[in-house]
Amino acid sequence: MIFDTTIVTPGHAVLGGVLFCITNLALFLFIRSRIKSFSVYGMRGTYYAGWVLATVVSVAAVFQLTSFRMAIGLLIAAACIIAFGTIDEKKNLPAWEQLAMQAFIVCIVMYFGWRIPYVTNIFHGGIVFLGVVLGSVFTFLWVLACMNAVNFLDGTDGLAPAVTAIACIALAGISLLPATQDAQTFVLAIIGFAGIAGFFVWNAPPARVYLGTTGSWFIGLYVALVAMIGGGKISTTLIVLAIPMLDALFVVAYRTYMRKFPWTGDTVSHLHHRLSRAGLGKWSIVFYCSAGTVILGYIGVVASTNTKIIAFGIIALLFFIASARMMKRVSL
Repeated sequence: MIFDTTIVTPGHAVLGGVLFCITNLALFLFIRSRIKSFSVYGMRGTYYAGWVLATVVSVAAVFQLTSFRMAIGLLIAAACIIAFGTIDEKKNLPAWEQLAMQAFIVCIVMYFGWRIPYVTNIFHGGIVFLGVVLGSVFTFLWVLACMNAVNFLDGTDGLAPAVTAIACIALAGISLLPATQDAQTFVLAIIGFAGIAGFFVWNAPPARVYLGTTGSWFIGLYVALVAMIGGGKISTTLIVLAIPMLDALFVVAYRTYMRKFPWTGDTVSHLHHRLSRAGLGKWSIVFYCSAGTVILGYIGVVASTNTKIIAFGIIALLFFIASARMMKRVSL
């Protein structure tokens, strides 16, 4: 595999470095301000700071989008996430209200032009144009799935930022392939990576800040949207985010099997819960999940669409078998 770095300039490194520093500085000042309204209940000196990440990344991203309409949509969606997320972090709103707000946010970005226009034809090659209706449905489900997958993943220090930062690297990597050469996706992926990496510094174990509803929803939204630009990156993002995606699917299936509502919270079914019970510490959980995501990211960048789909199916089968065995031990 040979990357074509024609679209890469020193300005990209400068942009990434500046955003990394801005995120760190903003979080440092935020923590020093000790604003009680953002404090995590029962955890002294720890704060919900997802709004910082959402603000830095969204503001930087709008200057790189070639569509003014899509840029406005991203800003409005980020503002809605910050507003609703802050309320949820304080009051822990019911699951149906959260899902309704997620749907509203997805509809906002779709209204402002964010849609998946086509997908790769896995049978005959080329692409298949989805049309307005099918494309809208596919986009709605895709963005909603990414937002919830990252939200479910955000259950232990540093895990969600680590996995999504790797996803941004994979998106940047596939943008540099000779057949892709997508400058806009590349710079947006760099922006996402820089902001998330800056946040990871303070969210790594032991965390001083948490993503909360605001941060996890925004990261999921942002990665989903970046994958849509230019086309051809949905399957890559799906394989890179296989761990949180499959974890979310397993949790829903497990809770349904146990005759519980899928949105009912627990402390046993998520991947990080299972790994913690297996004796892994927070840093170990971050390391192993990140290592797995790196491998998946490599597959996502170098493999063909058909290979990615087959790989995802195999990974899904193995993940569900292993997860079911781990949950069976819990019930014994």
